[in-house]
Amino acid sequence: MSTYETVLLVAAVLVLIAAVLIRTVTHKRHPAKKCSRCGKPSSHGYPENGQAESDTILPVCVDCLLRQLDEDYSVFDGRAVVIQPVAEFSCYVFRPKEEWNEAVRNDTESILAGLETLCHICGQEARYAWVNALEPAPVAKVPRLGLRQTLLTQTGARPLALCARCTVRRIERSLRQQEGGYLQICGPRGKKDGLVCGMG
Repeated sequence: MSTYETVLLVAAVLVLIAAVLIRTVTHKRHPAKKCSRCGKPSSHGYPENGQAESDTILPVCVDCLLRQLDEDYSVFDGRAVVIQPVAEFSCYVFRPKEEWNEAVRNDTESILAGLETLCHICGQEARYAWVNALEPAPVAKVPRLGLRQTLLTQTGARPLALCARCTVRRIERSLRQQEGGYLQICGPRGKKDGLVCGMG
């Protein structure tokens, strides 16, 4: 192996180690606490009153969180675009469309206007438009640029119509694949249409 190749190999290893260290230090985790509902170790925080603006965040384990999200999504009277939860954000919350800028508001309205009436998975009533998100970088740009310029840029990329139960099952799959948790996570509340997105 030449000196040049050795230098490249060492540099690549150092970059890999630095990336792992940065991810370890910056990855957000809910402080080590016990679930306020069952006593198991908690990995997420849920607002006491279910509202994203709540000052009181209760520690919850994944199982208790998913039961709560199932209720949130089932009793919600509006419709929402739901972006797949991805790591690197401190919050994963619902905001009514009026609280977003014009680009997000317009994209949300357009997506919900075209929402199919039946769930793509089970055939029940669809009230959620699921948008896949595999990387945090495009999701971080959603609040500024909207969905069409960030997550729905590829030809043929479109939201999937889902019922409440199938939406929560997709959220569960994503949450169980992630390390750590969200400092704050909650489902939609009230009657206003809106967007569920990772932030912070």
